[in-house]
Amino acid sequence: MSEHHPQTNAPGVVFLIPFAPRRAKAKWDAACAQLRQTLRSIQNSVDGNFCAVVVGNDAPDFDVVLDKRFYFLSLERTQPLHPNPVVGGVLDKMTKVSAAWEHAKTKWNPRYVMKLDADDLISSRLVGWLAQNGGEVGYLVSHGWLWETGARFFIQRTETLDRVCGSCLIIRSDLVECTGPFRTETEGVVLSEENSRFALADQYSLVPGSGISTLLANDSHQRFAAQFAFLGHKLTTVPFPAVIYRMGNADSNTWAGGNYSMRQHFHSFRMLVGSLRRTRLVTPRVRKEFMLEADGK
Repeated sequence: MSEHHPQTNAPGVVFLIPFAPRRAKAKWDAACAQLRQTLRSIQNSVDGNFCAVVVGNDAPDFDVVLDKRFYFLSLERTQPLHPNPVVGGVLDKMTKVSAAWEHAKTKWNPRYVMKLDADDLISSRLVGWLAQNGGEVGYLVSHGWLWETGARFFIQRTETLDRVCGSCLIIRSDLVECTGPFRTETEGVVLSEENSRFALADQYSLVPGSGISTLLANDSHQRFAAQFAFLGHKLTTVPFPAVIYRMGNADSNTWAGGNYSMRQHFHSFRMLVGSLRRTRLVTPRVRKEFMLEADGK
C-alpha cells in the first residue's frame, strides 16, 4: 500500500454533488429545496474540516455558497443524449462528478472524497469520525436510513444501504483516479448476452466485459467492494448510520427511474414483516443529526 501524505490544512473530505439540469426535473422548486437540505446537512457537521462542490448546468434558485467551504461549478457542456434515459442520467452524473473532482483537487487537495446525491443527507458525525478514525483507503457506508420523501413520523433502518444508494463510498484521494474494469451496463457499456446475464445474476462481483473507468467515475455502487479488491484493497465499513437515502423521488435514476419507495419492499408478507421491524420513529435526535426537515422538502 502506498503512503498518503495530505497537505497541511487540507480538508478532511470533499463532497462531490452532481445536480441534474432543469429539463430533467419534473419539479424544479422541489429539486432545489432538496439540494439545499443536502447542503445544510453537510454544513451541520460537528467537525467543519470539509468542502463541497456542486456541479450543474443550471444554477439552483438559491445561493449554493453557504460559506467559503462550498462552491458551485457551472458546467456548460452537456452529456450527449443516450437512447436509455436512465443510462443518460448516470453518464450526466458521472461527467459532473469528474468535473467536481478536477476542481476540488486543484483548489483544496482534500484527503477523502465522497460522491453525494443532491437529495441525500449525511450525519453530522461523519466528518469528525473520518478525522479521528480515517487512515484506510476507503470506507463503505452500509449502515444508514431509508426515508420516504415527505414522511413526517417514520424512517427505516438499513444495514445494506450500498445496495440501493450511490451515496455510500468514501475514497482516499490518492486512489480516486485508479482504474479498472468498473463500467457496466449501468454506465452504457454494451455487454455480450452471457456477460449481461452474469451482471443480473451477480450484483457484487466485477462483470466480464466491463469497460475501463476510475473508481470515482462509475455508479455501480453494489460492486464497490469488488472494485477495491481488484486494486488490492479492502473497504472498511463506517460503523454507524451515516447517510439518509431519500426515496420516492420521481426524478431519481435509482431502480430504473421507477420512483423506488418503501412500498416496493412489500412484495410478500415476510418482506413486509422485515420492513416493519426496521421501521423507527423519526426522533428529534435524528432530525438534528441529519437536518431532516419536517416538511420533507
